Amino acid sequence: MNKESQLWYLKVKGRVKGPFATGLISKNILLGRIHPNDLLSQDKELWRKASSIREVMPDVIKHRHDPNYKERLNAARRWADEREEVREVDAGGNEKIYTPRKKITHLKIKTTGLLGIIGLIVVLSGLILALFKFTPDDPLAQIDCSAKGQDGVIFDGCHLQRKNFSELSLRNSSFKNTLLQNSQFKNSNLQAAQMDYANLSHADLSGANLTGASLRAVDLRGAVLNTTNLNKADLSYADLTGAKASKIKLTDTKLANTIWFDGSICDKESIGRCLHR
Repeated sequence: MNKESQLWYLKVKGRVKGPFATGLISKNILLGRIHPNDLLSQDKELWRKASSIREVMPDVIKHRHDPNYKERLNAARRWADEREEVREVDAGGNEKIYTPRKKITHLKIKTTGLLGIIGLIVVLSGLILALFKFTPDDPLAQIDCSAKGQDGVIFDGCHLQRKNFSELSLRNSSFKNTLLQNSQFKNSNLQAAQMDYANLSHADLSGANLTGASLRAVDLRGAVLNTTNLNKADLSYADLTGAKASKIKLTDTKLANTIWFDGSICDKESIGRCLHR
């Protein structure tokens, strides 16, 4: 059984949930919803701590000694869960707050008199019903890692090593935190794709169109990028060490703190070309 098709039962405080796919377990460990000491099992008989099962531990957590570990971890968490407000601190000590969904910050209701009280009850009842309607019973929402590659497909957190996505249209698709080592994307259309913190080491992206794609903190070590179109893409904090690139297109590409092909680090103001620090 390959890693992407493995299913795991989760035991928390004596309660068993699942089964869940490996990528889903990994994503929720990254987000802190599953603790590394929580127990996992494939048969409900043999239980092991999540931290002892290498295939479920997020790739970013395995590289704690990476000099850009904190930024990569923050990026991975930020893009893994779009529902939560995430706080990051940049190199200058400035705090950034990302709130993908608008939140109700002020709710003023006049409660004077009977009509005001009735109005308050109606609004509060509506909010409670909305919570029941839109909040999932379990944070482990399913993602089909065996789905067909197509426009808008979501493969977040999946294990898709050595998969062939060549010649496919994958516009607006999402591969956040996905393991894609040695995968094939030859001449594929990945315009506006979300691939933050994906592991694309030794993948072949020859001729791929990644115009406007988000590739923050992506691992592209040893990848093949010949004639790859990365115009207007975001490669901030990406690792390009040892990648092969011929006739690569980088017009208006963000290269802030990108690890360049030779291992040097681009200045945070780099756009379109690597300005060495």
